[in-house]
Amino acid sequence: MNAILLNPFLFVFQIVANAALYLPGALLVREAMIRWKKGWVSVLLLGAAYGILEEGIALSTLFNPNASPVGAFGTYGHWLGVNWVWVAGIIPVHMIFSISLPILLLGLALPGTKGKSFLVSHKAMTATFSLLAIDVFALLLVVFYGEHFWMGWPIFVASIVAIGTLVLLARIVPAKAFHAKTENPKITPLASGILGVLVYPSVLLTEFGGMSAKLPAGITTLFVVAVQSFYLILVLRVLGQKDNERQLITFAQGLILPLVAFGVLSQIELPLVLVVDVIMVLFFWKLWRKYGDGSIRRQYAPGGSATLSSVLNSLLLPEIGYKL
Repeated sequence: MNAILLNPFLFVFQIVANAALYLPGALLVREAMIRWKKGWVSVLLLGAAYGILEEGIALSTLFNPNASPVGAFGTYGHWLGVNWVWVAGIIPVHMIFSISLPILLLGLALPGTKGKSFLVSHKAMTATFSLLAIDVFALLLVVFYGEHFWMGWPIFVASIVAIGTLVLLARIVPAKAFHAKTENPKITPLASGILGVLVYPSVLLTEFGGMSAKLPAGITTLFVVAVQSFYLILVLRVLGQKDNERQLITFAQGLILPLVAFGVLSQIELPLVLVVDVIMVLFFWKLWRKYGDGSIRRQYAPGGSATLSSVLNSLLLPEIGYKL
C-alpha cells in the first residue's frame, strides 16, 4: 500500500498483476464447484492447482532458488530443481487464502449468491480464462527477462501435468469426501478465532525451526505437512456442520490476522495498509452482527433451520460449505 506514494507505477503494476491472477482463479474454482456439483475437497484441490500455476509457472518461486520471496528456502530444501520446503508451505496458502477464503466470505456476506453462477455465458468463461492465461504468460516473461530464470522444459511440463492431475482429481472426487465429525460446533467463536490465528504462524515456525535446527530439509518438509494435517483433523472435529456461522467468521478472521500483522510491520515506516485493515475490521464486524440473531439463517433456509449440505463438506474447511 505504501507504494501508492513511494512508487505509484509499482503499485499499479502490482494491483493489476495480482487482480488478474486471484480474481479469475477464485471465480473459475467457484464456477467448477457449482457446475460440477462438488464440495470443498474439489475447491482445495483446484486451489492447489492454482498455486502451482501462480507460484510455479507464472512466478517460478517453486523452482527459482534466487527468487526474493523464497529467501533461505531457495537453498534449504532445493532438490531436483524444486524448493520443496517452500512448496509445502506456499501451496496450502493459495488453497486457503487465495481461493477458499474469498469464496467462504462471499457466501457469508451474500448468502443469496450461493450456488449461483457468475460466469453464465461462454464469453464470460472465455474472457476469465483468457485474462488468467495472459497474466500468467506476462509474468513468466517478466521473470524470464527480468530475473533471467527459466525452470526448464522438464519442470515446466511436469508442472502442467501436476495441474492437470489436480484438476482431474477435483472433477472425480466424491462431493461427500471428508465430513465434519460433529453436527454442531464443539468450540466457541473465540476459540475458533484463536485456532485460526495459530495455523499460519505454526507453519512458519515449523519451516524456520527446522532450518535453524539444521534438520534435513526432507524432514522439515514432512513436519510442515504434518502440522497442516494436524489442523485439518482438528478443524474437522471441532467446527461442526451447522449453526456455526459465527465460528466460521472468527476462524476466517483468525486466519487473516497474522497476515495483517506482517503487513503492518513490513510497512511500518508508512503504514497506509492500516486503511485496508480498518475496512477489514468493519467487514468482519458487520458479518458478526449479521448472524447474531439467526435471521439470516431463517431467511435463506427452508423450514427455518440451517444445516450443512452433505455434498458441501470440506477437506480443510468443512464449515465453508454450509447450506443456509
